[in-house]
Amino acid sequence: MIDFKMTIRFVVTLLVSVVVGVAADTPMPNLRLVDAQGFAPVEYNDENSARLRALRNAIENASFQGASNIQSTQIMENGNLTVDYLRISSTAKVSDVQIMSESREGDLYQVSILAKVDPQEMCANVMANQFRKSVAVTGFSMEHPEHASLGHLGSVDRSLAALLVNDLSGLNGLRVLNANYMTLYPNNASAPTQISPRMTLTRAVTAAKDLGVQFVVSGVIRDIAMENPDAPRASNWDQWLKKVGITKAARTRHFVLDVFVHDGYSGALVFQTRYRTYGIWNEKNNAQVGFGTAKFFSTDFGGEVRDMLDQAVTDLQKTIQCQPFMATIAQVSGKRIYISSGAESGLRPGDFLSVYRTSQKFDRQGESFWQISDTRLVAEVKQVQPYYAVADLPIDTDRLNLQMDDIVMAW
Repeated sequence: MIDFKMTIRFVVTLLVSVVVGVAADTPMPNLRLVDAQGFAPVEYNDENSARLRALRNAIENASFQGASNIQSTQIMENGNLTVDYLRISSTAKVSDVQIMSESREGDLYQVSILAKVDPQEMCANVMANQFRKSVAVTGFSMEHPEHASLGHLGSVDRSLAALLVNDLSGLNGLRVLNANYMTLYPNNASAPTQISPRMTLTRAVTAAKDLGVQFVVSGVIRDIAMENPDAPRASNWDQWLKKVGITKAARTRHFVLDVFVHDGYSGALVFQTRYRTYGIWNEKNNAQVGFGTAKFFSTDFGGEVRDMLDQAVTDLQKTIQCQPFMATIAQVSGKRIYISSGAESGLRPGDFLSVYRTSQKFDRQGESFWQISDTRLVAEVKQVQPYYAVADLPIDTDRLNLQMDDIVMAW
């Protein structure tokens, strides 16, 4: 049986080799060498779980040394401070991790590492980005449906989602589901207004459970209108008219799109960006172009929209790759748990997954939200099937009160 210490070193080395292999010929002037320590309490005398959490803590500490962001939020109600929230996050990438020493002292496990940190990268390189994360793309409703009448673009709500699904499906690290038949926001004008100060959306949790995915991509099309609807179409005479000082208003059309990504287990908003573009729309007013068709993308406006969507796809992939891998527990039995994700997500025997409990809570306004609690234990994957996996815990699941719809997570 492979020693767990060697397994951790193998996982870290494997990830490092992938990072270094891709950019071996690229100079990396921003990299700097840092040393960091990580600590974790030993729960239930399980050193394997403590070692993995201590290593993760050390990698996080190394990332913080490269770059960190501090965000503070204060919410007042009737003149009283009700929420005072401080968040510190890192945007540095950690690579080439070397475990220098590790030891256990009493009920505390300690790991010391030496690693390279790049403060220019988007997110910290933690330990499980090789897993494919499941994503559902819902329909993109229009704030002003009347804008789509010109060119018969009324199918944009579903066609836009289908385009994103097609583009995202070809990228590494993602499993994408088309859910363009559903939308999350009953009031498009206020989307994605949060239902509580905890920045959660319970409709995203419900949708994710129904669809069996980890992330839900949604959005609202804010504007798809002509800047000057009465502007005449361009013609071959325009250049001659210009020579005599006669100009016509440009047939400029705008496209404004809000894109949101919610975590399907907590409902937390993990990504929100507004994309804007514009182009010339020179089609006849009664032309049946249709959104996303070859004729649409052959127009100047369609080409600009295509470029905008390409940027959105890139941003979505980077955002989701920066998140940990999660999957639900479908069944528990003794020390064994059955995970509702398998080989299609990249799980393999010997992988280690942290175990978390989920519970529904209520805030002061009576609105519900989902809370995720760390059990401080890891489960080792023993068997993998295409759509589920079997993993073992060091103790009986009854001692943790694990139930269906609790989750496993890998960083």
